[in-house]
Amino acid sequence: MITFDLLTGFLGSGKTTLLNAFLRLEAGADTAVIVNEFGAIGLDQLLYQELSEDVYLLDSGCLCCTVTHSLRETLLEIKSLANRLGRPPLRRVVIETTGLADPLPVLHALLGDRALMQHFRLGQVITTVDAVQGAAQLAQHTESQRQASVAEHLVITKTDMADPVRLLKLRQKLLKINPRAKVTESVDGQAALSVFTTDACDRSLQLLPVPGNFIPLASGSRGVFTHDSAVGSWSTFTEARPSWAGIAAWWNLLVHQYGNQLLRCKGLLPLNDARPFVLIQGVGKIFHSPTFMPTWPDADPRGRIVCIGRGLDPTWLQASLRALAITEASSRPRTLNELNQCF
Repeated sequence: MITFDLLTGFLGSGKTTLLNAFLRLEAGADTAVIVNEFGAIGLDQLLYQELSEDVYLLDSGCLCCTVTHSLRETLLEIKSLANRLGRPPLRRVVIETTGLADPLPVLHALLGDRALMQHFRLGQVITTVDAVQGAAQLAQHTESQRQASVAEHLVITKTDMADPVRLLKLRQKLLKINPRAKVTESVDGQAALSVFTTDACDRSLQLLPVPGNFIPLASGSRGVFTHDSAVGSWSTFTEARPSWAGIAAWWNLLVHQYGNQLLRCKGLLPLNDARPFVLIQGVGKIFHSPTFMPTWPDADPRGRIVCIGRGLDPTWLQASLRALAITEASSRPRTLNELNQCF
């Protein structure tokens, strides 16, 4: 039997960091990864491909809404692939959901599939919770509450950025939501080994009724994907090769336009810099430290950007990319009109 873990958690809560740290360990060597991206262009799987031969991207929609069938077929393919290639069998598959996924429909679909359950068993549902923004996300987003409520293992991430009082309040909040879950604190994925090698607290998971109010994602290769009536995802490729001044100008423009409506932004860009390849990450209005990459991860040389938030306007977002061409560090436009005056 191959163990599958469901790794979930709200946008920017540290899922990729935790899993990346595990794949670097000897214990993660026989692990396959299935990445579900919310939007038309996938990025996270590029980071995993350096660490695992078995990385699969599901980018045709959110797992809890539209691609459960694709997930089933991918798992069955993983089962047979090792035999066909004459490789040692995998012991674990980690399914990383999008930050907006409700885990319940995914668990229903997997655990209710007799063919799958002949070969796979549920290890644990692992939910990451941001130490700084987690309390607010739990209060504002139903998805975050559902992710925490079904977890066997709750991982509070970025604990080095939170003061003890905030951390205690978050622990108390999580205890009320899910008193049976194991809670682990982690900084930069340091707890990955203990998280992924811990047996589930309760394997006899009681399946709850599936809510019936899921709204299908919009179709299309690029553009805005919507998860509910407010949250959408916009993604695009870009030929730009910006400097840090251009990235700072674009981020400033984006934050002034959307403010708290912006939930998540990530991009893979070639830079006009001594370190030419970078993965940028933004959570809410906070721009996180970039990750520099020694080589470009795939054959497509274009940069790519994904934004997730409420009320996203694809026309405005596309126009905003002109800010990436700014080279003067003092240029910080706040509107498209100000942007036009920079050239």
